[in-house]
Amino acid sequence: MPGKAGTVLLTGANGFVASHILYGLIDRDYHVIATVRSEKKGQEIIDLHPAWKENITFVYIPDLLAEGAYDKAFEQGNLDYIIHNASPANFKAKDLHKDLVEPAVGGTTGLIAAAHKNGGSSLKRFVLLGSAVAVLDQNEDLAAPPGKPYTEANWNPVTEEEAIKDHDIIKAYNVSKVRAERAAWEFLEKNKPSFDLTVVNPDIIIGPLEQPLASAKSVNDTNVMAVYQFLNGQTKDIEGVYFPYWHYVDVRDVALAHILALTTPAASGKRIILVSGRISPQISVNTIRRHFPELEDRLAKSSDPNAVLPTGIQPTDWDTSRSKEIFGPEFKYRQSEESIVDTVKSLLAWEKKWEKSAA
Repeated sequence: MPGKAGTVLLTGANGFVASHILYGLIDRDYHVIATVRSEKKGQEIIDLHPAWKENITFVYIPDLLAEGAYDKAFEQGNLDYIIHNASPANFKAKDLHKDLVEPAVGGTTGLIAAAHKNGGSSLKRFVLLGSAVAVLDQNEDLAAPPGKPYTEANWNPVTEEEAIKDHDIIKAYNVSKVRAERAAWEFLEKNKPSFDLTVVNPDIIIGPLEQPLASAKSVNDTNVMAVYQFLNGQTKDIEGVYFPYWHYVDVRDVALAHILALTTPAASGKRIILVSGRISPQISVNTIRRHFPELEDRLAKSSDPNAVLPTGIQPTDWDTSRSKEIFGPEFKYRQSEESIVDTVKSLLAWEKKWEKSAA
């Protein structure tokens, strides 16, 4: 049944970012055609958020790379918009091409081709969750002195050959995002579909977790890297801990940007960088220590709490003016204090649930 605001196809609906997008779409009276890999995954969403049931129609797609994988999503009725979130962020991948690059590119091109084939005249816009890593230069980002602030005109020059040669999983992830986004723009240029494209490019995404989580092992990699590793015993000492990226954005801001991008005319045909500010091991630990003194025994240690960034790290900054201009006053970036505190509160609540289920 169509929502008053329209119908949106949302891929990977049980993911970290997609769960927040799902919440926002339902709150704004959209009906959501939600793709997940299995009926079990869909039921887990409803078990966690029973009130969402009437606003979601699930489509089960076990293999995103199968020929015609997304065709069944278009059999549910006319779509007004598509938000594509289903893409791997697996920093434990062994086969860099098969586990990272191929799913990202194939999943994006498969869906956008299916939209062109089956979307019809009702389909207005395709919003793609890209990444800031498709914009930055990984080597320059750690250079001293830093380069000029990145803008949407920048593209990461990394190649798959370079990533495989170095067996560098971060470079491979960067490649997956560059190639998937370029493939989407190239498809539109070549095929001239009835819909347009917006790509949202966030840096490290942190924030509270609304998706189903079976255990601590299910926490998304970016929350583990930026926050959870410093209080779960995984990292005892933050000395020598280096992030691949040094800026963050809150998941709730990313979700809102996707939703606003659906109907904001100025978002048409645009890449939009989303970056709130700096993130580092010391920023995370200092923030947790201020707000959760009872967690002191769990926190990773450091010799100099005032050393916000590791020695020699001078990350290049970001020009986020386009996001503010396009989305207007409704869109305001959350600062690290709020994002980290809310992330910790969410993780602590999940820990209680895991303890209860294990009892």
